[in-house]
Amino acid sequence: MDEVHIRELLGFAEVRTIYQLTRQNSSLSQALFDERMGLMLAQGNYRCIAAHVGERMVGTSGFWIGTPLWTGKYCELDHVVLDAEARGHGIGGQLMQWIEREAERLGCDVLRVAMILGRDRTRSFYRQNSYPDDGLMLVKPLSAWAEGEFPEYAVHKAATRRS
Repeated sequence: MDEVHIRELLGFAEVRTIYQLTRQNSSLSQALFDERMGLMLAQGNYRCIAAHVGERMVGTSGFWIGTPLWTGKYCELDHVVLDAEARGHGIGGQLMQWIEREAERLGCDVLRVAMILGRDRTRSFYRQNSYPDDGLMLVKPLSAWAEGEFPEYAVHKAATRRS
């Protein structure tokens, strides 16, 4: 694979260019993507990077900077996506290294990521990039969209109704 270039995407118009790549892992419509991305950027603590080989975008990751009591200042990965054809070439690791360097530059105490249980390839990727399994995020879907997008939640909800 040719040389990979990673850079930050600035402004809504540029960040919006990740939509086609994120469609590989999400059923979000363009309208819903645009709405949510606009809200995320407006919060002021969300940023996004993309990896390119030549002109082709082959990977992207968003990240948030925040400070809760329990971790101190953190950087949280958000929606890491690699083009299916680009997987296995170290691009995901390069995205992680870029974000880690930026988090250190910003004085973050921890990097964190949330992922859905049962996604073994994703879990393996994070383990390979030094993210230990040391936490659990509990999620309760509150909308039909969330139940449809994350069937793992809907199955659990149905099971708890029967008990």
